[in-house]
Amino acid sequence: LKSAFGQKNIMIPFLNAVLKTDTIIDIDYRNIENWGLSPEDRKVFYDVYCHTSDGNDIIVEMQKREQKYYRDRCIFYSSFPIQRQFLDAKSEFLMQFDDKSEKPPFIWDYRLHPVYVISILDFVMQHEPSWPQDRFHSYYRLQEETYHENYSYILNFIFIELPRFNKVAEDIGDDIDRWMYLFKNMSKLQSVPKNFEKTWMSDLFDTAKIANFAPKERQKYLEDQKMLYDYQNCIDFA
Repeated sequence: LKSAFGQKNIMIPFLNAVLKTDTIIDIDYRNIENWGLSPEDRKVFYDVYCHTSDGNDIIVEMQKREQKYYRDRCIFYSSFPIQRQFLDAKSEFLMQFDDKSEKPPFIWDYRLHPVYVISILDFVMQHEPSWPQDRFHSYYRLQEETYHENYSYILNFIFIELPRFNKVAEDIGDDIDRWMYLFKNMSKLQSVPKNFEKTWMSDLFDTAKIANFAPKERQKYLEDQKMLYDYQNCIDFA
């Protein structure tokens, strides 16, 4: 998955499906290695970290084993993009002045854009007793306790619990169902299921197939693909 999510043509449809939107048309991948505001702060590594065309910072984490304080870890991770937003705002402010001019003090207005931490989990999280056993997708943000008024849309935590997803191909509904089915069954599939025929699904399937090739097979496949693309471009140009 990490190699697949490094490709925009796969990552963008995934984010639109998880966030139930169609507004993300491009993303800018950012450094997965992050420091705090001082050298003494702990360094963290994300699986994927990107900024979307509609102004959101998104972290995607894939976690195979249960971790006691994983929810707290997600909150900790979300603090780094927020710190970066401050640094980016300050940098953008300073770029207005040349090196020789006297710069006024930077005063930040604290305006933030949304941060999403999306976790794909290969284990079942702990929930309230009334939580449905087959509900695999949970979405948390800051709310007032009694009237559930949203305090802020800035911090968003999404958890996808793969063991809770048990649908068969015939019961698949929307794109998030398709993603979950592929996540769980990719290693057993020989081809893309008929009702899954979308460009990004074929791309994901091809990426997974290539990842399992031996080094020589992978090189030959990529060379064959290049010859095919070159030939198609010649036809299109003619």
